[in-house]
Amino acid sequence: MLDKPFKLRGLRPFLVLIYIAASILLGSVVWNSSQIKQSGIYAMAAVPTSPRTYQEGSRLYLDNGTVKVGLESSWGGAIVEFAWHGVNFVNAYDTGREVQAAFYDGDAYPPCGDCRDGFGWDPVQAGDAHKHGSPVLAQKLGSDFLYTKTRPHHWYPDNKGGGKDQPVPGDVDIEQWVTAMAEYPSGMKLHYKITYLGRDQHANHVQEFPAVYVNWDFGKFVHYDGSAPWTSGEVTSLTMPGRPKRSPMLYTPEHWGAFVNDQGIGLTVFTPGQYPYVSGWKRPPDATKDSGTHYFLFEAPFSFGSGSVLEGDIYLFGGDYKEARRAIYSLEKSLTPRDVFPPLGVVDQPKPHSKSNGSLEISGWAIDNPEVSQVKVYLDNRFVGAATYGGSRPDISAIYPHAPIGTGFRYKLDTTQFPNGAHLLGINAEDKAGIVAVFPRIPIEIENANPSTKSN
Repeated sequence: MLDKPFKLRGLRPFLVLIYIAASILLGSVVWNSSQIKQSGIYAMAAVPTSPRTYQEGSRLYLDNGTVKVGLESSWGGAIVEFAWHGVNFVNAYDTGREVQAAFYDGDAYPPCGDCRDGFGWDPVQAGDAHKHGSPVLAQKLGSDFLYTKTRPHHWYPDNKGGGKDQPVPGDVDIEQWVTAMAEYPSGMKLHYKITYLGRDQHANHVQEFPAVYVNWDFGKFVHYDGSAPWTSGEVTSLTMPGRPKRSPMLYTPEHWGAFVNDQGIGLTVFTPGQYPYVSGWKRPPDATKDSGTHYFLFEAPFSFGSGSVLEGDIYLFGGDYKEARRAIYSLEKSLTPRDVFPPLGVVDQPKPHSKSNGSLEISGWAIDNPEVSQVKVYLDNRFVGAATYGGSRPDISAIYPHAPIGTGFRYKLDTTQFPNGAHLLGINAEDKAGIVAVFPRIPIEIENANPSTKSN
């Protein structure tokens, strides 16, 4: 990039005219000098070329002349660069940023006691909190794609037998393909295949599939939140709240969101098949500007258990979000809808460690993209009955805009049919595609005056 905007004097106007004429003949996108200056992009836009892949040190690159994506092989193949005409949008301040996949358990993680979320089961593609990079087990540079296979580290190793000098490997493999799209030169296709290698059941939780961190200069979040998607309706733009606050659920029925600058230039992410909800936050810079970032993720729940595989596509676009939106509209028409995510929901009652006798009221809610088919009740991992689903829960649509009203479920458990003592209550919600959400298990105590003699 040049340090200053170019000026049209001398031979420059003729060079620009030649460039524009050549671009029109070749069908490429042209930016005029005014547009380039307003966007802060001070180099002339290059004519898209055939994609090429190459490696520089530990970085793997795929460059099509319009956008360039860089994977850091010492950080699990996480996307550390997504540059449009030389301008990178991705924040790679540490192993917790990037555009990458990370996974969570809705239950506490027994190997570290009652630890949860980032302190519990949390394999992170790039590496752990001490900047131990996750190892890349395999990589390939194709003619128009990059491939990596990673065994990610747990984010917080200190309570799992590791620490500052010892990472702790997770029990998933992350396979990742990044592919150029000839018909969409400002975009790249990102495909994940996550294979769970363990035998434990990890309860339903929103996964980072992927997490998206951008540099501080791209802090305006743009999305469509109206009731008539795919009609080119007016978009909404906002600034995410500062940590530790998180934005309310933002409705995204077109399944895309973009972090851009004041000129609308930035990174747009399209997640077909995921839930139409986004949340995020910002973290202002401290000692260095690089530490400042803006973050968002789509609601992507999943329950990892023995044999689980989570696989899906994400599309990244660089440049003007309006151009990206037009590309997404075109792309969406060619995609076959694929449901890979289970229902999302909560068990409201009973509360953990409740003491119960007689009839125990069980209630909660579940939503799905597109529809919940059944909710099953388990005690100590044994099926005991199907809950009634479809009860009115207008409070849920206040959290998840445009969610159906009839998302509640209820069940009455006759505790006299079970022995007194500690039990584990379970709720599984299943969608029309047969994908099951295993909600976090709830420990309860049954205390009946005339205890059942039935065994567990």
